[in-house]
Amino acid sequence: MQRILLFVFAFLVTGALFAGVPPATAQEPPALSYPADCAIGRGCWILSHVDLDSGPTYSDHRCGPRTYAGHKGTDIALIDPAAMATNVTVRAAADGTVLGVRDGEPDNRMDRETTFTEGKECGNGVRIDHGGGWATQYCHLKRGSIAVRAGQRVAAGTPLGAIGNSGASETPHLHFQLEKDGTVLDPFLGRSAANTETGPAACQIGTPLWTDTALAAFGEYAPSFIRHAGFAPGPLKVRDAQANPAPETLSRDAPALVFYTTIYGVPAGSVLALRIAGPDGKVFVEDSFPMPETKARQFNFIGRKAPSGGWPAGQYMGTVTLTDPEGTISRSAVVTVR
Repeated sequence: MQRILLFVFAFLVTGALFAGVPPATAQEPPALSYPADCAIGRGCWILSHVDLDSGPTYSDHRCGPRTYAGHKGTDIALIDPAAMATNVTVRAAADGTVLGVRDGEPDNRMDRETTFTEGKECGNGVRIDHGGGWATQYCHLKRGSIAVRAGQRVAAGTPLGAIGNSGASETPHLHFQLEKDGTVLDPFLGRSAANTETGPAACQIGTPLWTDTALAAFGEYAPSFIRHAGFAPGPLKVRDAQANPAPETLSRDAPALVFYTTIYGVPAGSVLALRIAGPDGKVFVEDSFPMPETKARQFNFIGRKAPSGGWPAGQYMGTVTLTDPEGTISRSAVVTVR
């Protein structure tokens, strides 16, 4: 079992970057449009929500685990990282004035350690003023894709750039951040972690600032998401799972048969179970992992070394199941050994 610390995003700006740009005039909270050309479950998935717990623990807008301590945005990630090459458009969520842009930062390779310049964690980005102290920020855009300039007036839906992997990012995604007078707010509730509501469901108090169309694009909230489930010929790390699709076939001479999973949002008290069944349908390796603490991301694998003479040919099935007090989710994957 391996605990993974997730990356933290910030967009550190300078006065020079935004100097001389007049503010927009709107005073009401902006009605936010969905900011990317890929709906959740149809091209994209939610990587993380805003952390609404001001303490050392973390909680998303549904009191769930789909965030991590101090996270300041809504992360919309590409299901297929290779789709970054197709230039998935990022769009302005509301009318406003572009305060500043940054371009030219390299996109990170997924098979290597993430690197970025201190103070440029946002990578390539755009910041928009919506008036009345409201602002939005769009981070980790693809290098060379920025399509607007500082001082430009934009309407909701205006193309800003494309989803990329620049800055403090380890998978292609958009980090969308909403602020009021410099304070980060969760767009699903229209409030910040600094609010004083108390009680077990305090994180659910508020009013969405997304339009109905945007909420439909986000789809139904899921506290847990099985990001990866696949096979490999030996032990691996989470970066290997992110950088390379699971093979559909393996050789009978493979040194091992390993089944792995990456899950985002693992509630405390849940149990993660993995198993592998052979061509005969019989389970020949399985294990379970109790989760006493909430995890923003969990990576696990099980496996067995090859038997004498190699693996029997046929189809092998791996199954991951996450069981928590609210229910059970599972996912299976198959690999053919030849």
